[in-house]
Amino acid sequence: MPVPRDLYRRISGSFPTGVVIVATLDAEGRPRGLLTQAYLGLSTEPPLMLIALDATSRTLPALRQHGAFVLNFLRAGSEDLATLFASKSDEKFRDVRWSPSPEARGAPIIRDACVAYAACNVTQTIEAGDHWLFVGSVEAGEAFGGTPLMYYRRRYAPWPEERLAPPIEEA
Repeated sequence: MPVPRDLYRRISGSFPTGVVIVATLDAEGRPRGLLTQAYLGLSTEPPLMLIALDATSRTLPALRQHGAFVLNFLRAGSEDLATLFASKSDEKFRDVRWSPSPEARGAPIIRDACVAYAACNVTQTIEAGDHWLFVGSVEAGEAFGGTPLMYYRRRYAPWPEERLAPPIEEA
């Protein structure tokens, strides 16, 4: 028998994650987006990223129709933006400065709030429980640097860089 929902959430909440805004366009060309922690760097050759969207997400129909998205990896200090994109608001982009990604068919890049972004085209869609998984081919992106925003046990916090060990050497 599966674990109860509240235990599942406590288990999942025990792992700190980065905070990402998934941005796309709807059929009328309006920006749509949501906040997620469900991101995975899936493959380096070819470069693929995976995201998971709740089946009840209001952004899901736009993403399925548009077939492209931008992952905006939030930086520390972007907590208000994260809270806005975690909400059910229909006006998430009203006061947000963004630029269209040519590689993701115009999906929004939110440079001012990010440590990095990745422009992706959907290559595969998978139904998985109460979520939809999207595999995206990374067509473009930038890494700006800075301190990433993290999420842990229902709180935002900057990544504690001063506690980092030296970088791991590639094998």
